Amino acid sequence: MKRDFDSLNLRDAFPAMPDECRIALMTAARSVKEEEPVKRITVRTILIAACIIIATAAIAMAAGQILGWNDFFTAFYGSTRVPQAAQEILESASEETFTVGPATFKVQQRFADRHTAMASVQVTMTDGSLALMTMSGEQEESIQANGQNGKDYAKRLGVDPSLSWIEAAKELHCPLYIMRGILNLDEQYCGGEGMEDVLYDENGCFVDYSMQMLDSKAVGEELPMQFFLRVAEIDLETGEEKDEVLIERPVIPVRVAQATDTVNWKLPEPYTAYGMTLDAAWGELTPAGLYLFTDFTATEGADPDDFDVPEWLDADGNPYSWGLNLSYDVNVDEWPKVSMMGLISVDSIPEKIILSMTDGDGTHNLTLEK
Repeated sequence: MKRDFDSLNLRDAFPAMPDECRIALMTAARSVKEEEPVKRITVRTILIAACIIIATAAIAMAAGQILGWNDFFTAFYGSTRVPQAAQEILESASEETFTVGPATFKVQQRFADRHTAMASVQVTMTDGSLALMTMSGEQEESIQANGQNGKDYAKRLGVDPSLSWIEAAKELHCPLYIMRGILNLDEQYCGGEGMEDVLYDENGCFVDYSMQMLDSKAVGEELPMQFFLRVAEIDLETGEEKDEVLIERPVIPVRVAQATDTVNWKLPEPYTAYGMTLDAAWGELTPAGLYLFTDFTATEGADPDDFDVPEWLDADGNPYSWGLNLSYDVNVDEWPKVSMMGLISVDSIPEKIILSMTDGDGTHNLTLEK
């Protein structure tokens, strides 16, 4: 089974932060309803990557600009994680439009390789009327909980960013909706965790970003990318959803980006960390970056709940940025065998790469070559 990170306390995992900051990850389980997707969106992705919102980050949003994944990473992490090859695929995706009750959903950027699927969906009111939109379970949180982007949006609305969404809707005399425009892939394709978060553009459009880790064995040359589009109006007096909830589940086929290069790293010497010995290391390059795989065998006395994932360094010892999937996959199904997969944002396979792990005995570095 994969290691369970859901029970870990994020507040204890990171230093204290200003109130306006929040983890850039939401859980679908926070307000699950029977008609919603049963697959949970978990906290594991952001926790392992140790990435938190940079509250001071801002993005320049010109009128009419389509907010894409580059904007998402810039707003929440201070820099993009999207390699040029993946960016070209994201930008080349044609818009697909769906109407759900009073709302128009535009499925915009889409990408999939054998390990990761991601998409962004813009939501607007079809008639152009003013309405506030937020994520599931967020109606009583402050607008500024969405970091600098939330503060900028509140300023454009002319309301105090510390107001809750319900309070702001009352002050503006407009309706408030819970909107969802996320990936909802068939279970056979899902291989791990997912994430969801939102941005607001200059025109107040709600842009929903979602990502899903995939089971590479189930993914072929085309992925039937199913979406979950949901509209629910909030009763401003009770804070609860009104009875009429509208849902659509359209499917858009997406061509899967295949590996463009692979590498089997040479192990120059035995390597052990956390009581686990490295058996093999290899890589697979796709437009998303370089997926790095490692196989370990745990020695007697090693604990399957007491080890950390590798950090990858360049030949000069500088750490690579975590890849766009924001995660590290860990599988201990066949303990004492341990398999891991990470992603770094590069456009080609480096000649050398350093695997680094730090346990109670110190930092262990191993230089791997093609």
